[in-house]
Amino acid sequence: MITRILIGTVAVLIGLFQFYNVFTSWKTLRVKMTSSSSVFMPYALWYSAFFGLILVGLGIAALL
Repeated sequence: MITRILIGTVAVLIGLFQFYNVFTSWKTLRVKMTSSSSVFMPYALWYSAFFGLILVGLGIAALL
């Protein structure tokens, strides 16, 4: 029982941290994007947001 709560809490916290990193990277990319920026950076941001969503979902499922 304690293990599920611990795993769920850690997964939700990591997912929220992932969302925070996506948001700060997006703000930086929006202001400082140049022609030398990687074309794949938007894909990386979307994948990171999706991964964060999966972690939050699994964390909530573990808590329930």
